Amino acid sequence: MAIPTPTIYIKQGATFSQAGYATLPDGDWIATSEIRDNAGTLVTELDVTLQPPVAPNTKWPLLLFKSAEETELWPIGTLYCDIRFDYSGNILYIPTFIVQVVKHITGPQPTLVLGGG
Repeated sequence: MAIPTPTIYIKQGATFSQAGYATLPDGDWIATSEIRDNAGTLVTELDVTLQPPVAPNTKWPLLLFKSAEETELWPIGTLYCDIRFDYSGNILYIPTFIVQVVKHITGPQPTLVLGGG
């Protein structure tokens, strides 16, 4: 039985912000993450914040981020992403997950003008 691939849904033009934790051995780890389309073409490199654990042998807080202005340019459809951890040539990856981009329906709010007259 196949394990389902995790999917993150995001509307085009919305802020992409995913927080979590990574379980890593002790070390000075660097994390990177890319989103690619089905052909393997790079769509974007995510901004990755990886904080050292607050205590030894605990999980590392992790944040993946892209602004709404940047996701407005993402193609609608199925994209693929993973996270790469590197410490002195020791490379670890998490399993690939899906980023499903859908078109937003509601546009920006109109400017409301209040005034007397």
